[in-house]
Amino acid sequence: MMKNVISVLAWFAASIGVSELLGYLLHRLLHSGKIGFLSRSHMRHHLVLYGPMRSQRPADGYHDATTGQIALGNVGLEWLVPGAMLLAVSIALLHFLHVTVFHQIVFLVGSLTWSFVMFSYLRDRMHVAGFWMETNPWLKRWFVSARDAHDIHHWALNDKGFMDKNFGIAFFWFDRLFGTLAKEWPIFNRRGYASALERFGDLLDSPATRRSPSSRPLSIVSFSEEHATDDVGIRALCQ
Repeated sequence: MMKNVISVLAWFAASIGVSELLGYLLHRLLHSGKIGFLSRSHMRHHLVLYGPMRSQRPADGYHDATTGQIALGNVGLEWLVPGAMLLAVSIALLHFLHVTVFHQIVFLVGSLTWSFVMFSYLRDRMHVAGFWMETNPWLKRWFVSARDAHDIHHWALNDKGFMDKNFGIAFFWFDRLFGTLAKEWPIFNRRGYASALERFGDLLDSPATRRSPSSRPLSIVSFSEEHATDDVGIRALCQ
């Protein structure tokens, strides 16, 4: 009996580790521009609704990037399509290795559960002010730290206009391993931001943006001279 319990727990833990790794790699792919339609879809969330110079927790509430798009709940096709493909390959590999059907089911349930909690539930709640984990005595320190790292992810741009730090959602194990972890806010890359606006400018007329004018990203020239030369001032607007 104990052996079976340990086996289930081990496979469940393995499913979490694999989900974190594949989620990290997919998130990096979405910010690489290598598959254009995936990156464009993801940048609605990152540039239009929660751009580097916009509040990450707006006063008028959460803005869903999947509004008006094909999605499963709040998970867009840029996550669903490659995610389903990766999961199918993983299950096929387990079958090829003669893993029992029971353990394949444990792996599948663990992967789907973890992916839902991370990429459907928790990711969105990091953009909601007053989320219950902020004040929970057991979770507050971890959640606020993870949320700060996620805010940096929305801020840190490379010269091509893509976010390139902190691809994890609540845990950043693989950011540490692959050298993409940023604990401190980097200097704001204005050249990268200009590149992002140029590359994804047509997304600014998306239905979600038209319905919520406050979510439209700011151009660099729209800042006062004081803010345009002060990263601390810019960051203050993003909190």
